[in-house]
Amino acid sequence: MTWVRVGRWPRVMAGALVVVACGDAPTKGGSGDSPSAAASLVDALKPIPTADAEAIGRARGRSQVKSDEQVELFPAYASRTKDGSRWELELRGWIYEPEENDYLRNKALGELTEEMGNVPITPLVRQRLGRFLVDNERGKSIEVTVAGKPLKLATSGEDGHFAGNFLVLEAEAAAWSKGGSLEVSVVLPEGDSRSFSTRLQLVEPDGFTIISDVDDTIKISEVRNKPRLLQRTFAMEFEAVPGMAKVYDRWLGRDAHLHFVSSSPWQLFVPLAELVKGAGFPPATFSLKQVRPKDVKTTIDALLADPLLTKPPAIRAVLDRFPKRRVIMVGDSGEKDPEIYGIIARERPAQIDRIYIRDVTGDAAEGDRYKAAFESIAREKWLIFKDAESLPSAP
Repeated sequence: MTWVRVGRWPRVMAGALVVVACGDAPTKGGSGDSPSAAASLVDALKPIPTADAEAIGRARGRSQVKSDEQVELFPAYASRTKDGSRWELELRGWIYEPEENDYLRNKALGELTEEMGNVPITPLVRQRLGRFLVDNERGKSIEVTVAGKPLKLATSGEDGHFAGNFLVLEAEAAAWSKGGSLEVSVVLPEGDSRSFSTRLQLVEPDGFTIISDVDDTIKISEVRNKPRLLQRTFAMEFEAVPGMAKVYDRWLGRDAHLHFVSSSPWQLFVPLAELVKGAGFPPATFSLKQVRPKDVKTTIDALLADPLLTKPPAIRAVLDRFPKRRVIMVGDSGEKDPEIYGIIARERPAQIDRIYIRDVTGDAAEGDRYKAAFESIAREKWLIFKDAESLPSAP
């Protein structure tokens, strides 16, 4: 999960839910300092003149969302503070207006179908590509409710993305949690009956976490074949790798956490979430790639970008938040999962318990690639597998 650290947390008043609103999140994984986020925090702590307070009161409960705009909240996790009295929650989302310009859409469709080998332009192709051709809404203020409290987040950035960090008292989380998670809902203007919501998973300090890749690990993508990758991304229903949902379901018991870290962009979140749910995977949180494509070329470039730039920071962010959890990393050999996981395992040997790599390239487990990728990592810590049936019954 990508988020912005804005300095020290303010004091939490008794019975209160304190919000630290963030500005634009960085486009790459990991955390960093944001001057705009810090300014937002300073402004939030200033006394509010009476007239402004009245205006804020009148606007309460009315996110700046027009009837032709869509909001997506992404499922995320929360971790306990060190003293265990509060939960540190993170939230990110996206606000946009679907593109209705037929000329631009048809031009992009023509370019994309050429790249895919001149496949027919179906409603599915139009729908998938349309998520990359939206009007991102900048400067929109989104209000949500968590644990019965209204929270106003910072305004959206140029790419329509917004993010926020906040704290909730343990007693309030316990009162409102269901199945170990809290519901988050956008508070829409009066008369808007739509619903935009997600869940924040309350992840305990101890237990184990599966950090999993998506493409060719749990979803058949054929990443190494560009035309087929594009076809599977834009022209075909997503297809789960057989048996992986059952394996994850079997592995995940009490206090377990499934987190997907992928090079797929957030524009693909909805169909990915539908695949995860439809295939029977356990509830999960996601770290996807934040991109702002301007045309078909930049969209394709984003899909093919080097995962070494985005995946390691996203994985480290999870490890930093849960330093005591046992972590299993699952990926495939199609891109650079072995190399990325090897880097992380050497950095965090105490945290990384096992590495499982699905073989889609035919590289020998004892060959040069894996010797280099897993150099100095104990052989019993990593396994190359062909299919889900080859994985152990317990992680």
